Amino acid sequence: MKKRFLTLLAVVALPWVMFAQNIVDVFLIGGQSNATGQGIVKNIPSSFHTDERVHFYYSKFLNQGEGGGQWRALCSASETKEKFGVELSMGTALKKYFPNREIALIKHALSGSNLYSQWNPGNRSGEKRGPEYEKFINTVQEALNDLKAQGYRPVIRAMVWQQGEADARELAGLDNSRMYGNNLRNFILQIRKELEAPDMLFIYGEVIPMPAIRFPGRELVRQAQIEVSEGACSPLSVKNAILVEGDDLQMKRTDYQTPVPQDDVHLGTFGLLTLGERFAKAIYDNSKCWK
Repeated sequence: MKKRFLTLLAVVALPWVMFAQNIVDVFLIGGQSNATGQGIVKNIPSSFHTDERVHFYYSKFLNQGEGGGQWRALCSASETKEKFGVELSMGTALKKYFPNREIALIKHALSGSNLYSQWNPGNRSGEKRGPEYEKFINTVQEALNDLKAQGYRPVIRAMVWQQGEADARELAGLDNSRMYGNNLRNFILQIRKELEAPDMLFIYGEVIPMPAIRFPGRELVRQAQIEVSEGACSPLSVKNAILVEGDDLQMKRTDYQTPVPQDDVHLGTFGLLTLGERFAKAIYDNSKCWK
């Protein structure tokens, strides 16, 4: 009798076990040019191997519209196929940290885009929903719906964000530079609310390592990045918001046969590979409560 009961219990529990096994851990990528990625694909060292077991979905606005809007094995996704962003090393590192979990990345980014307008969630009085925020949300929702249709249970674990240069530029004006902290805080809280992911980690990297005249709001934006981080314990601090160091990362100006030897803002091939690994490490270090 006891044996029959245990067998029946196992049969009843089986659908729940299968459902749990279909969980997919989802990680989002957004921002401007260093999120889009300016790394040079042909300069990636032969020792680096992309883990193609990682699932990847990028917006229809990347890779010149080719291959976007569908799930595929992890690959580069930038303005063109000759460039890449943090997706390659981040996805590969996450799979190493979580070898027994299904890892999926969703990405949309636009070079030169600002937070105060283009990525504005439009949830505050007198503000409009920005086009890049709209594209990002649509991309994420389409990707999640596709996973659900395939029988998976997607769980958004973290978002990585590499952005801020456009809000520090002279074109933005110092008023928008001063508002970066408030805008970033609002962005994080609203995107968690909209995606129904209140515990989503928000991992973001330092911007503008090199001072330049065209970035008069540099210090304002960089200070705001610090204040928004949970560890700063400031009035702007957001729980589970983690700032990742970036000032020491290799720049594109020093890439092998770089086409932009004077570039003072974009991360290079090794800089992006390192940043992706740092993002993955920050996610891993703050994942202890995951089920």
